Amino acid sequence: MANLSRVEGAKRPPRYQRIAEDIMAAIESGALAGGTRLPSVRTLARQRRVSAVTAVAALHQLEQRGVIESRPQSGFFVRRAAPRSALPQASRPPRVAQAVSISGLVAMLVDENARADVVSLGAAIPAAQWFPTRTLQRHLAAAVRQHPQSTHGYGPVMGLESLRQQIARHYAAFGCSLDDRELLITNGCMEALHLAIRAVAQPGDTIAVESPAYFGFLQIIEGAGMKALEIATDPVQGLSIEALAQALDSRSGQRIRACVLVSSYSNPLGATLPPERKRMLLELCRRHDIALIEDDLYGELGHSGTRPLPIKSFDRSGQVILCSSFSKSLSPGARIGWVAGGRWTDAIRQRKYVSSVATSALWQDALASFVAAGAYSRHLRRIRAACAESVRRFSAAIESGFPEGTRVSRPEGGYILWVQLPEHADSLAMHRRARSEGIHFLPGPLFSANEQYGNCLRLSCGHAWDARMEDAVRRLGKLAHR
Repeated sequence: MANLSRVEGAKRPPRYQRIAEDIMAAIESGALAGGTRLPSVRTLARQRRVSAVTAVAALHQLEQRGVIESRPQSGFFVRRAAPRSALPQASRPPRVAQAVSISGLVAMLVDENARADVVSLGAAIPAAQWFPTRTLQRHLAAAVRQHPQSTHGYGPVMGLESLRQQIARHYAAFGCSLDDRELLITNGCMEALHLAIRAVAQPGDTIAVESPAYFGFLQIIEGAGMKALEIATDPVQGLSIEALAQALDSRSGQRIRACVLVSSYSNPLGATLPPERKRMLLELCRRHDIALIEDDLYGELGHSGTRPLPIKSFDRSGQVILCSSFSKSLSPGARIGWVAGGRWTDAIRQRKYVSSVATSALWQDALASFVAAGAYSRHLRRIRAACAESVRRFSAAIESGFPEGTRVSRPEGGYILWVQLPEHADSLAMHRRARSEGIHFLPGPLFSANEQYGNCLRLSCGHAWDARMEDAVRRLGKLAHR
């Protein structure tokens, strides 16, 4: 493990970002109220002893995050906060493990998302214009020229060394030490998760999951003939470590083989475990000798630009299996993911060979070059700002157009919102009505092994806000009133 203080010291945020964070802190504390005029560019530059370019960059970052606005001929002002809905309630799932049977519902609801005539608020895939398509095309073309054999060969089971090294270096830059020899390249994060769960558990075993849980976790558990134990989860603090500890100490706890969770900007709640609770969860899993499978898929998409440390960064014993991919942050179509298997690296490698032999060497070549050139880091700055702005816009539209008593999550990263409607609402019935109007979202029962959350829904905000999106959310609000 690299010395964390040394890494952080070598990678101090740029001056403009530190200025932006200081102003943000003043806004959040109430020292700068909504409607307050900020210092001019010249004044800010003089106060902070920086160039006008640096001052402008700081103000533009705050503007992209939606906390300040520019008024012609007047300067920059703190946005007046719209009335905020309450957060969704913390979940209270049953305390018994259950067989999962949601694949039929998933197939029916998710496949509809592919229709061209539908406003898709269901699939968690960012808008195409958020991705650096032309730059990626150049790196793909260069990969074909420089490594033509990659178009017709399988490549190594573990993946290309060049990409594994670039992924390890990228993690090291924000304080997470990964051994590239432990990394295995997969066909997206779903294959990584599938390999991880299969490596640590057998049919009949129990896997602990967040509640609500990403339906992909539940599908894998169902397909493997395992049971899911849903753990109470808070919309801000994430999975309840206390509830998991109680489950592990119970008589049935001996059947729990792993805990699977999204530790940063979870899907669908958007919660992030604080660092100290990440350490507590790791220690709990180590003490009970169960695998901690960490889905780090959304970790790169923090709205503030700050990258939360994965639980893997605290791991010294190989207890954590980290899974992620480029699918949500860079290129969904590439299907390039990875898994750092810890103690289970050999078992995962064996299952990878049986599962798919290898992953596209051509895309691995291209992405290794893309990351090495610094293009990935530059792109992340842009897509983080896009996510923050889109979530802000969608949240405001929901808060103004949905029924009184609606609760909305407040993710600090990613582009997913979890909406809890008043108790009488039926999100499955609402989905049927929305489908007839050409709008698609995912109803709450999809995110539970026992079809809880009937009055909840998940919306993907991975779209540039425009008149079409505004109209779709407005119509959803009307449907929610029925």
